[in-house]
Amino acid sequence: MRSQTLESVRSTIVLLTLATLALAATSASAELTPWNQEQVTAIAGELHEKTRDLRDTLRRQPAPTLGQPGKRAFFRLRDELGSIDSSARRLHSALAAGEGRDETFPTYRRMILSVRNAARELRRMDLGEPANGRIQAAADVLRRLRPYYEEEPPL
Repeated sequence: MRSQTLESVRSTIVLLTLATLALAATSASAELTPWNQEQVTAIAGELHEKTRDLRDTLRRQPAPTLGQPGKRAFFRLRDELGSIDSSARRLHSALAAGEGRDETFPTYRRMILSVRNAARELRRMDLGEPANGRIQAAADVLRRLRPYYEEEPPL
């Protein structure tokens, strides 16, 4: 008897969770900023420019030497920034070619996943200026692009 009750509670929790996710997905699409191809393309171009500057800045920075903390994190961050820059370039090119929200969302999403990974690596180190300023500049542009693709902030 008790196992049936427990199973019933589990089923109810699963159903409530699925219903909540469905409602969240519906409200997310209703809250998106109306699509403006020209504006989104311009923002994506600016984002690509900022991510390229950030990637180049990090490449010029000396890597931590053997025994210094953060050496692995530095190289993981550099790799993630390459992925972010590549995604930003693809996103901008696709938007400039006339592709819309649905066609470019996978590229945007891949970029956001790389941004989250890079943010995790950044917590392990202090890059100092000018890298921190360039990180902030790229994040500011990304915040302007976000409402066209998703309701919740990615960062």
